Amino acid sequence: MSNPVDIEACYNAHLPAAQALPAANVLTVRLDPDLAIVNIDTAMHVFVEHAAEIPEHFPKVDLSTLKALPEIALATKYAALRAEQQVPAESQMAAKLSEARALRAKLLSAAKALAENGLLPQAEVAAIAAGSGTRDRAEDCVALAALYRNHDATIAGKHPITTDMIDQAATVGSWLVANLRPGNAPSVPSAGPSAAVDLRNRFATLLVDGHHKLQAIAHYFHPTDWEERVPALGSRRVAKKKNEAGNG
Repeated sequence: MSNPVDIEACYNAHLPAAQALPAANVLTVRLDPDLAIVNIDTAMHVFVEHAAEIPEHFPKVDLSTLKALPEIALATKYAALRAEQQVPAESQMAAKLSEARALRAKLLSAAKALAENGLLPQAEVAAIAAGSGTRDRAEDCVALAALYRNHDATIAGKHPITTDMIDQAATVGSWLVANLRPGNAPSVPSAGPSAAVDLRNRFATLLVDGHHKLQAIAHYFHPTDWEERVPALGSRRVAKKKNEAGNG
């Protein structure tokens, strides 16, 4: 049984080569790493079959780089995973805003009922209800949490809002206040890709370059079916089974 492949070790082994690429040569292509791994595995059969002939016909091609392509494919997957973890997701902000919207609606509805019964200051509740927009929603969550806490002795047991809901409103409201940019704030100039994204692009560039060389080799030795032997990195084509290929 073969030893399991350590994709982090593959990443570390080829990191110097990725870092050494000139910035002008780095591609911004997005790959599906899992498809690339499978298609490189298929393409390596061409390398194995013609390894002895490649130096004669392609003297400028580095055999060691081609041989390492399966490792580079795994390293590209690891680099992509690191980039996904480090690049802030828009979904996080959307989830926080959705949470704030739901909490505000619940806390404000109960606060209005309490105010109508003289248990909360009508003016404070009206002021919270008056605003609109995402930033106001965030600030309302903070204000509503403070309202419930400040009047706890008066309203305890007289509303359906739990302590956990109040704490959640304060937390999500505070997070949004800290992270939302005002609509009229100056645009932040782009600083280019993050370090993690840049490394993902660099590993993808190494993979694409090596794959192009394998395609050229396959085309040279197998001009009629080279695309099947070295499929595109993003190819989802399924090879025919041998028993199906023989049926006519």
